[in-house]
Amino acid sequence: MNSRTSAPVTASRIAVRWAIAAVVVIALLVGGALAANRLLFSPQQQVASLQQYLAAGDGARALGLMQAAVPKGDAVALDGEVLKRTQDGITDFTVDAAVPSDKDPDLRLVTAHYKAAGVDKESTYTLRHTGKNWLFFDTWAFEPSTLPTVKIKANTVNEVNVNEQAIPLKAGTSTLPVFYPAVLDASFSTKNFQADTRGVVVTGVGKQPVQIALKTQPTKEFIASISTKVKKYLDGCATQQVLMPSGCPFAYNTTARVDSSSIKWSIDKYPTIDVSYYNGAWILAPLEVKASVNLVEQDLRTGAKEAKKVTEKFSFTAHLTTSTTEVSVVPVAGGEQAAR
Repeated sequence: MNSRTSAPVTASRIAVRWAIAAVVVIALLVGGALAANRLLFSPQQQVASLQQYLAAGDGARALGLMQAAVPKGDAVALDGEVLKRTQDGITDFTVDAAVPSDKDPDLRLVTAHYKAAGVDKESTYTLRHTGKNWLFFDTWAFEPSTLPTVKIKANTVNEVNVNEQAIPLKAGTSTLPVFYPAVLDASFSTKNFQADTRGVVVTGVGKQPVQIALKTQPTKEFIASISTKVKKYLDGCATQQVLMPSGCPFAYNTTARVDSSSIKWSIDKYPTIDVSYYNGAWILAPLEVKASVNLVEQDLRTGAKEAKKVTEKFSFTAHLTTSTTEVSVVPVAGGEQAAR
């Protein structure tokens, strides 16, 4: 009976096998390191990390990663809940592969694409290759820069709401340093004045601040308050049983004798209130009132008496003094200021 015997395994063969295994392991490690370098230690990964910090409201880590200087202004949008709210409108954030810069071989440009309040936008970041760790892993750093700013303007009020946060104004303006991308919405509403929400999208650093100019409009309560004060003034004028009520816009001239007890003024149509903002103040447009006077006239020659009703339109103006919650109306009739 024939039997097959195995060739003896020599020490050299064992060494070769171990060497081959070692080479395979090293190749796998190198390949894994290179893959990790492309995925985890790339400039685009730095951009993705930055966006994660912003979405989490972690302004300190975002600022440190960007190596960005903070310009003067109200820093409320650079951290916490307000920062998170500037990112609420940023969706579908993706990052392109890094592109070498023509100016410097160590620089890479990374473009991110996203939707801001549903509109397609993009931002470009510049990063520099700063060396390697453990022979394989590249290190990248954002090129130092200065954060962009948003300048908010509003008249009449001392503060506005920006992304649900009250922001004080100085001389009608406020400047906010912001990260990018960012969506900022500004508005305000007081008893007398309001401004509809206006929003901006900040996509990068610019030479000039991004502007939000809020247009102040009077509220219905403001107009109603002025109307009430004007009506009260005119009603007071109508109580005077004279032909020319003092400090009032209406008057009646006649050469006949008039029994003062027969004089009775009435308002047929009150003025329409129309206000506008001009040269730093709210201006009330000229007012027109339709008034009637009932009286009995006596002819000086014949002594005959006649009951009459005379209706006319009269014009006057009024000065406004306003705040966000109060309004003072000072009518001006016949060159004289009437009582408030």
